[in-house]
Amino acid sequence: MVLVIVGVALSFATLSINPTGADDRLNDESQRLSALVQTAADEAILSGHTIGLEIGRDGYRFVELNEAGWKTITGPDSPLRPRRLGDGIHLDRLSLDGQNESGRQANRQSGTLTLPPSPVPPTPGEAREQAEQRAEARQDDHPPLPAALFLSSGELLPFRLELSADDVDHRFDIDGAPNGDITMQRIER
Repeated sequence: MVLVIVGVALSFATLSINPTGADDRLNDESQRLSALVQTAADEAILSGHTIGLEIGRDGYRFVELNEAGWKTITGPDSPLRPRRLGDGIHLDRLSLDGQNESGRQANRQSGTLTLPPSPVPPTPGEAREQAEQRAEARQDDHPPLPAALFLSSGELLPFRLELSADDVDHRFDIDGAPNGDITMQRIER
């Protein structure tokens, strides 16, 4: 009986220790983000809506463009739900030539996309919902600024995302081409 208790305690202790280092966490996060970017591109085609990727200090989220503006995609079952980056992992949007001109903050996208209104008039219920969403958007001090855009036509606005980690001698670049191709490559420093 004592051996069983010691065995169970040891197994919990083993599970609670993170056996992976920063290198493994960076590899996992880059694989996850690459797959989610491809999923967002596919979802934009299937849903007929433009989807964006917004980068924050501690993570990233996907947003969908509707008549009222950008709306965060949420839901515990959605693969495009907001995500937090692990400790020491950094995500940046670089200029298309990959130059890192003046530090990490300068490379983040700093503009928004504005599309013309739909020519189809909304139903009364949709109009009320749009008015509520616009009111919420006005209260938000920092509207979403997508770093990558996935269009319903299957096209992308070109982007380069860089994932790096403290004390790791490589990084991953995820590139989106206008024709919809998404690639990931490991870059040694």
